[in-house]
Amino acid sequence: MEEIALDRDDITALSSDVRVMILKALDSRPMTTSELAEGLGLAKSTVHEHLTVLADADLVAHENARKWRDYTLTKKATRLLHPGRDHRITIILGTSLVAMTAGVLCVTSFLRGFTVQGGSVVREPLLLYAGEALLGVTVALWYLALRCRRGTSPIPA
Repeated sequence: MEEIALDRDDITALSSDVRVMILKALDSRPMTTSELAEGLGLAKSTVHEHLTVLADADLVAHENARKWRDYTLTKKATRLLHPGRDHRITIILGTSLVAMTAGVLCVTSFLRGFTVQGGSVVREPLLLYAGEALLGVTVALWYLALRCRRGTSPIPA
């Protein structure tokens, strides 16, 4: 896991319970100042001051795409809130590599067949089914790794 270096601004930003609640609220989806104020039961000006501190510490960013400013978490804030997420991708890709290797071996064994007494070749269909299933698992794991990478993983942190 990559270490996260915190400087004085980061520690100052994280020292307030309100700012931590704002980070946790923004973890679910981008929000405006008004939405955050309503959800936390605070004045908009108070939330705006806290968002300014978080933005100065590079923990939140805002987009001016519409009439309102949507605040989102930066990668740094996401890593602070979910420090173990990077390991999941490594585990998923490692498991998919094992499944793919086993699947290819099963399909190859089916295609080669087994030579029996008399010189005839016998192919075991269970090897083909197992190989296809393992290759299907590989594709599913790759899809899951892609979803984890994009941050839309169905696996809880």
